[in-house]
Amino acid sequence: MYHDAKPEVFAKHLDYLSRHWTVISLDTLVAAIYQKDFSRIPAKSVVITIDDGHAGNIELLPVFKQHRIRPTLFVCTQIINTHRHFWFKIDGQSKAEKERLKRIPNAERLAHLKRTTDFEPEHVYPDRQALSITEMKEMEQNVDFQPHTQFHPILPHCTDAECKQEILGSKVDLEGLLGIECSHFSYPNGDYTEREIEIVKASGFRSARTTVIGWNTLETAPYQLKTIPINDDAGFALFRAQLTTVPQRLNQVLNSLLRNGF
Repeated sequence: MYHDAKPEVFAKHLDYLSRHWTVISLDTLVAAIYQKDFSRIPAKSVVITIDDGHAGNIELLPVFKQHRIRPTLFVCTQIINTHRHFWFKIDGQSKAEKERLKRIPNAERLAHLKRTTDFEPEHVYPDRQALSITEMKEMEQNVDFQPHTQFHPILPHCTDAECKQEILGSKVDLEGLLGIECSHFSYPNGDYTEREIEIVKASGFRSARTTVIGWNTLETAPYQLKTIPINDDAGFALFRAQLTTVPQRLNQVLNSLLRNGF
């Protein structure tokens, strides 16, 4: 799982992955899970996913083409093709503040951002943070575009109506924008409950990716797909270490201790 990697970094990662693993599509993985049959998937296979739809993702297209891969790019459908901004990329926010905002009700988060930064989800800014429709159409032969909500809220902190609008609305948005059928979803920040799973199912998706660290097997629930987060700027040594998931798991333990006052 990536977000906004630079092409020179991503290319080095993919060079290594291509030598040691077979890059397959998300469609291939999900179909095999539903069929309970991994016999057509090479033993060492990996799916590449990228979250949010950052404007810099267009620079990765030559790398996709060079390695003949088709990653899944989960996009926020009311931010792409606009000059709206991602709430978590507002200047001046500390990491601690961003984490705090992820744990409060959606309306309270938006009110706080409006009060302290004048941020509003539909505000138009001079610069563009997300992909344009022109860029997405240039990429669509080499990229599997799928929804990642409309505005990237933390879904468990949304009302029922907000949650349904963000999930189903993003599917309707992207299918209309690109003329495609969307089958996969990604939970913002990886946060979900049984409510989110049920809405994703009812919206017509076949799978949803979490940020739970690990590898997927035939026993993995299709609406709770696991992943291995990779730092967008990871040097080669860190990248190889993160493929083992050890650094990420240690970081989770440390963050949990810090949240609990240790």
